[in-house]
Amino acid sequence: MNIYSLLKANRLIKSNRVKLLGILTLHSMKRRYYGIFFDPILACNLRCQMCYFSDNEKRKELHGCFSKEDISLLAKKFFPYALKLQIGCGAEPTMYKDIPSILSLAKQYSVPYISMTSNANRLTYKDLEEYIQKGLNEITISLHGVHKQTYERLMVNGDYEKFIESIENISQLKKKYPDFKLRINYTINSDNVLELADFFSVFGKYDMDILQFRPIQKIGESEYNNFSWQKIIDNYDVTLGKLKEEAKRRNITIICPSLNDLTKENNNESIVFDYTYIYISPNEIYKDDFNLNKDSFHSYNKRKHLKRNLLKKIFSKKLSSTLKTKLNYEVN
Repeated sequence: MNIYSLLKANRLIKSNRVKLLGILTLHSMKRRYYGIFFDPILACNLRCQMCYFSDNEKRKELHGCFSKEDISLLAKKFFPYALKLQIGCGAEPTMYKDIPSILSLAKQYSVPYISMTSNANRLTYKDLEEYIQKGLNEITISLHGVHKQTYERLMVNGDYEKFIESIENISQLKKKYPDFKLRINYTINSDNVLELADFFSVFGKYDMDILQFRPIQKIGESEYNNFSWQKIIDNYDVTLGKLKEEAKRRNITIICPSLNDLTKENNNESIVFDYTYIYISPNEIYKDDFNLNKDSFHSYNKRKHLKRNLLKKIFSKKLSSTLKTKLNYEVN
């Protein structure tokens, strides 16, 4: 079962209590159940308008790079229990000089699924083939505009032709490595939503496996500041709705929120998210008080009484969340 089959299965289980019970069981048995979202370096070659790297003050805080020794220690502490490793989350991983060593460690600890997210502007054919040979299962490339003008306006310093070249390279490599997956991650805002109607006329000739569409959310200070979803909602049928139909016809998995997810007030999935998401960067390792040299994943959570807290939550009278920051996503 691949990671997207697991996502579909997760959506079929409606009860968050059942999901939390599953997490408790897996944790108690020291089995894999979480995803690691890993930035080995806090740097980026672009200044995308919707990203905090576009903010001059925030960029001063975003610095640091893990040493090879730190990477080895992190792998020992976290990789044995990870269901998925996502390299690149809030920064550009190709700025890190030794991605192959991270991939090798992930394979050493038998992480079932390894993905990397990149803006693809530094992604060469040679590097990508090495990543695949080291165990990379999927490349996710970020896209903020279907057409060149929008792409280069929203992805400041980005090169549309380089992006196209990278998709062509990936499509060629997929012929050689047919199990390798290409996912395109499109962040939707009021300025680029209508371009989605042209998506397949521009990119339909390339070999892609997954399309993910994420409505804009505020993740820090950024140059772009229109966070309204109203235009996305108003044009849902002629953009995302049509893309779902065309993706199904092409046998492409599409991950996006439903119209109901965009309009509802609360999102109870955030309850489960808190227990299955681990973020690691040079500025942040799992939890504020996690000590990389002294703690292991299980010793830390034993000290923090994770099992007891999960049981309390499972049997609480009211299990709900008022958080709207993390959307549900349908997998079609």
